[in-house]
Amino acid sequence: MENVINLYRRRIVNAALNRLKNKTSGNLLIVNLPSGAIETLEITESVMTQLLKRFEVLARGEFGNRKDTESFIQDTYQNAIGINKNTEYLTESGKLIVDDLFKEVTDYVKEKHLSGGVQ
Repeated sequence: MENVINLYRRRIVNAALNRLKNKTSGNLLIVNLPSGAIETLEITESVMTQLLKRFEVLARGEFGNRKDTESFIQDTYQNAIGINKNTEYLTESGKLIVDDLFKEVTDYVKEKHLSGGVQ
């Protein structure tokens, strides 16, 4: 089951980066800070993988046993990816997952900025 999760995680990473590239013409996440300044964050394959692993850790915290958790993650990841003859793409549920992860990142950056951690 872990191999299937790894496979779909990689597919989601690639689809998410392609979607970001199509939206921003690059791999930058733009954060509008409360001060009016703009912070840009580079979203790489490594960063996206770590965000998905964070999602997995949160999912593992919700379930009592490993089998249920792995099954949930596998089903969620499989439902997050669609495949057509040209490419793999994020489904609506995949977009929601990725957008929520990006929102967590932007909220974190805004919070760090307000606390003085980011100048």
